[in-house]
Amino acid sequence: MDFRQFLENGKSNGSCVVVSEEISSSEIPMRINAEDQADNRMLIFENVSDFSGSVASNLFGSPDRIFEAVGAHDSASFYARIDQATQSPQTLNIQAMNSDDYEVIKDPVLLDQIPNIVHSEHDATVYITSGVALAKNPETGKHHLSFVRLSVQDGNRFFFNPRTPRMKEIAELTIYQDMPLEIAVLIGGPVEAMLLGTLGCSPADDELEMAQALGGDDLAFSDGELPVPLGTEMVMFGTVEPEYGDEGPFGDMKGLYMTNENPFCRVTEMWRRKDVKYHSILGGKSQEHVGLVRLKMQHQLEHLKAKTDYILDYYLPKYAAGQMCIMTVEDGYTLADMDQSLFDISLIDKFVLVNKDTDVKLPEDILWAITQRTSGDKDIIFVEGEDIFGRPGFSIIDATVADTKAWKNIRVNVFE
Repeated sequence: MDFRQFLENGKSNGSCVVVSEEISSSEIPMRINAEDQADNRMLIFENVSDFSGSVASNLFGSPDRIFEAVGAHDSASFYARIDQATQSPQTLNIQAMNSDDYEVIKDPVLLDQIPNIVHSEHDATVYITSGVALAKNPETGKHHLSFVRLSVQDGNRFFFNPRTPRMKEIAELTIYQDMPLEIAVLIGGPVEAMLLGTLGCSPADDELEMAQALGGDDLAFSDGELPVPLGTEMVMFGTVEPEYGDEGPFGDMKGLYMTNENPFCRVTEMWRRKDVKYHSILGGKSQEHVGLVRLKMQHQLEHLKAKTDYILDYYLPKYAAGQMCIMTVEDGYTLADMDQSLFDISLIDKFVLVNKDTDVKLPEDILWAITQRTSGDKDIIFVEGEDIFGRPGFSIIDATVADTKAWKNIRVNVFE
């Protein structure tokens, strides 16, 4: 679905609010945060005093809007559509870019072309939080899409953060071998491309061909070296070079600040749609940011749940930034029965197993289960080492009992 069509659908069904009052870029994060914690609707800021376009945010702040984007109605049908696209990719519909749709800017001064939004109090720079990087694996020729945080520098440069597994693999074949990497960054692309930018498919998949399968004939790609989806609101073409600098601090979705050493990218050309609608994701703990990050984990968990009888359901609490999974299991299940596939779930590094009588959406209930049903080392597993993101090792807490009907395990309910 075209980015603008997605916004229009939101206006039609009442899930999108148009803010017509004049507002500056610096005020936008506060307004998004207020909506995020209230009605959680999409927002379009049409009168931004220091930007010659409009800004749209919180598009994917709710699961229902994510499902709607690909014509699904729930989690199961959404991931079924993704699996179908994986199994039946389609050849790209290549067309020439219509120059009437875009202003083409060579060597752009980035801070003059984007809204200068700082998301967290101590962020060191303006960040592009909604950029989906498109790159090609030089060995396989497969295209990869990935949301990448971009720290905007003076002139036409930004820091490039190749941290997701497939983007890191591409970087190791190019940048980290002292060779340049050509990329395109999509801002406000078709929703199929944006969602694939967070799902992180396998190295055997060409994610542009998957996007074509999801989008159908209405989706078209440019005839350039990197085929970008036509209709994308803003496209930055650039070269990531083996030249590094210290990026940050920046507010991360874990609710903490982080710093990294990353390579620079120089933007050589920008396509900017006339009357551009710029997509901005509130960086940090917003429902849109965390919701998008959780998609890949949920995809893997859906597959695991489908093949494992004793896994009844799972919950990824927002307060844990998607890195903890509360898993409801059948009574009698123990760590000894644990499916080793848990270790392969992307990004999740903490699992808490609970019985059906624990309300996974209540943090105090989860803490109760941990304090009352966890007993020493036999109920906790720690895996030494770090994952590819440098985080501490994997852990599982078994906060279950075998028989919830035994007197000592029955929850007390007070008569009302």
